Amino acid sequence: MVGIRRLGGTVGWLMVLALVGCGDDSPTSPEPPDLETIEYASSLNVNISTMTKTSRGLYYRDEFVGDGETAAFDSGIQFEYQGWLSDGAAVDGGLYPAGPQSPGVIQGLDGDYYYALGSGQTIPGWDEGIQGMKVGGTRKVVIPPNLAFGGLGSQDGRVPPNAVLVYTFRLTAVAP
Repeated sequence: MVGIRRLGGTVGWLMVLALVGCGDDSPTSPEPPDLETIEYASSLNVNISTMTKTSRGLYYRDEFVGDGETAAFDSGIQFEYQGWLSDGAAVDGGLYPAGPQSPGVIQGLDGDYYYALGSGQTIPGWDEGIQGMKVGGTRKVVIPPNLAFGGLGSQDGRVPPNAVLVYTFRLTAVAP
């Protein structure tokens, strides 16, 4: 409420209304695809029929189950990732967090930086897709638009509106 009061005036209220409309219910153009019927690039090795579907529509498959600590909401984690659009075009990849400036970063007791899993500081599909992994494990995740960038796409233009994202994650650490 404090943030809304500070905005004030017609322009401030329009900004609030615009932000409120930027969720799962935002207008969509084009229509979100059906994850079970779209064609994935063969290079992505996605077979939806062999994946587990969550209640929110995310699909995942453990390619290798690690033997270390388990990533749970509110734990600090470090991971490697690579992301693509469903047509195989690379979106991004690297180590996360990249440093103290990364969204959702916390500092562990060991002084290293970790991502606070479940903090909501990245796309929801990351939080949901990584939960339950064990250190050393790799997981393929298919993220529907409502758990990624939705009907607006990414601000930088790399992810178009209602794009399905495919990620491979490798969990490298859980904060001590």
